Amino acid sequence: MKVTIITPCYNSAPYIATTIKSVQEQTFTDWEMIIVDDGSTDNSATIVSEIAKIDLRIKLIQKENGGSASARKLGLSLAQGEYIHFLDADDIIDKDKLQIQIRLMEQHSLDVSYTDWCWINKNGETTPTKGLRCNLFRLLTIWGPFGTLPPHCFIYKHHFLKKNNINIPTHIKEREDWDFHIEVFSARPKAQRIAGYCGAMYMKAPTGKTTGASVEKIQLGTFKYLAYKIKNTYGLKRQLLYLRFSIELFFWIVRKIKYKNNVSVFSCHTKSDIKKIVTIGCIYMPLAAIIASVSIVYNHIDLRKRQNHIK
Repeated sequence: MKVTIITPCYNSAPYIATTIKSVQEQTFTDWEMIIVDDGSTDNSATIVSEIAKIDLRIKLIQKENGGSASARKLGLSLAQGEYIHFLDADDIIDKDKLQIQIRLMEQHSLDVSYTDWCWINKNGETTPTKGLRCNLFRLLTIWGPFGTLPPHCFIYKHHFLKKNNINIPTHIKEREDWDFHIEVFSARPKAQRIAGYCGAMYMKAPTGKTTGASVEKIQLGTFKYLAYKIKNTYGLKRQLLYLRFSIELFFWIVRKIKYKNNVSVFSCHTKSDIKKIVTIGCIYMPLAAIIASVSIVYNHIDLRKRQNHIK
């Protein structure tokens, strides 16, 4: 078995059949798809079960609700493929994605490969492709406000994950994907980006508009994760996380003005710890401003290059 696709599924009945279809339409056919139903209360499991009767490459696993991270972790423990691909139950992938990435990984003996991505709405319309050149420095400092990659951009060599004891984090409740990729790139993988190719399509919410409330939730989750990570990281990586916290503080001020929200930085950790983190974050603020400016310019140039490449 070449590729295992792992899909956590919770109340995804409106989308799951479309997600499965995008896998079944792959030009690369040597795959298995493990769909972990995370205690759905709708008919998601029934839909998957009916499709699995026809296509034996699809496997349904059912468990009590525990969150998407626990579902991915269970799927990973059951994976038989040489390569691992995560795909959420409401997202889709381009029909050539597996073919392109597996060929590239085998030609160059890569541990990780990843494509760019684009939004897709309910009518199947996509926006211009987005992406990010991924490395540990960028993951620690600018991941989030200056670019991110959804999980289904990536394919990982299974042996690389096992050799470096990299697994899905279930001990944290915020930013599990971010944490996973910090661990992946801390292991210094041989990785390559396929720039300008939209291999992963990310479902856009019907509202299409970020609300103040959702910004507050995202913001607080990021602060909580960074406070946790800083407390449990040492050396240069910790200093870079302080810098990332400083960048988030800057955006917190901007968002507070824009949305007039009431999120408190001090609600994300114990007061004694967070005071120290905020103080060091403020010291790093001038450097954070420089990184923010450079990142904005770089992302603009990079996007223009990729859009011209597509044309």
